Amino acid sequence: MLRYATTGLVTLMIVAVATAWVSRRVGTQDAIADADRVTSIAAESAVEPLLHDGIVDMDPAVLAEIDHVVRNQVRRGSLVRVKIWGADGTILYSDEPRLIGERFELDDDKLEALAGENVHAHVSDLADPENRFEEQADKLLEIYQLLETNPGNKPVLFEAYFRYSGVEDAGRRAWLRFAPVTLGSLVLLELLQVPLATSLARRLRRTQDQREHLLRSAIEATDAERRRIASDLHDGVVQDLAGVAFSLSAAARADHPPSRDEIREAGDQVRDSVRALRSLLVEIYPPNLYEEGLEAALGDLTAKVEARGIVSSLVVDAPVERLATDQTQLVYRAAQEGLRNVAAHAGASQVAVRVNGDSETVVLQVIDNGRGMPESEIEGRNGHMGLKTLSGLAATMGATVSLSSAPGRGTVLTLEVPIR
Repeated sequence: MLRYATTGLVTLMIVAVATAWVSRRVGTQDAIADADRVTSIAAESAVEPLLHDGIVDMDPAVLAEIDHVVRNQVRRGSLVRVKIWGADGTILYSDEPRLIGERFELDDDKLEALAGENVHAHVSDLADPENRFEEQADKLLEIYQLLETNPGNKPVLFEAYFRYSGVEDAGRRAWLRFAPVTLGSLVLLELLQVPLATSLARRLRRTQDQREHLLRSAIEATDAERRRIASDLHDGVVQDLAGVAFSLSAAARADHPPSRDEIREAGDQVRDSVRALRSLLVEIYPPNLYEEGLEAALGDLTAKVEARGIVSSLVVDAPVERLATDQTQLVYRAAQEGLRNVAAHAGASQVAVRVNGDSETVVLQVIDNGRGMPESEIEGRNGHMGLKTLSGLAATMGATVSLSSAPGRGTVLTLEVPIR
């Protein structure tokens, strides 16, 4: 969340700086364009009609008339200085009378403007001699307009000076118009995304916790399965083979050869051990589950229960072939766990395995007529390692496992699997 918030803040700052730069630049350009229009209107509408040929000779009457118009109509707002140049570099008129009649070398911009070319506005160099009467602390923008005298059509250059602070103010005002919308939208977006990011982070954390929990459950289940296999081997096959080994060793040490009955008994014990090992291998990896299908594998499980004297039945009425491989394994493991608990704990004489379902869900039920258990014991059974592992595995596939029972009414293990 800290990285997300920092990234959002940095992005907000970058956008704010970029927006400020662009908007102020646009505002400045608009202000210069406005100054250019003001210059054009003032020069062509107010001054040019007064430009008689006498201005070239600096006729006092013509200058006075122009000065009256400039001071009362032209010089307004940020327009602070007006000059009219002759083609030879002489200042024919200025609202600063000390400049009238002085002659300066024309720079490239003035020559281009006198030639009728479009000259862009630029900042004045206040160090030039022509600007010696200006306040050096001010920053001025100068704009040119080509005019002609009447009736001789002699070219003269109208030059207007604007305070550059007014241009900067226009750019600043443009930025302030954009800022509330742009930055406000970004801040609002950031504030709206923070709760969403927080929710996503919490969901991610919960998912990680679930994965860690499932991993621990899988590890615990693996350890439990290893202990069960070790216990089955130690209490069954290992003990039987140890007894065969002892009996054969005793027969080898006897003075007389072993009898047929002793050899037959040893052979029977070895065959029983081999059969137990094969049954254990089938439990670990049931080959018929993948070769012959789920129904055949469940039939083998119920046959093992019948070998212990429990009457069993199997009904499969569901499209089990539509189950994914991992879902098929889940159904088999659930049936295996249920039948194992029936044989070990239920004290039942009958057990039924039913697989029902439709095109969306397959439901497995392992139903016995054993002693059952009260609700408090059911909660304890749900914490049993085998059922706990089965429930965790089912949860990863969107399936659910439930256990229902009552004293004297048997137990029902139910697994619901949505078909993918």
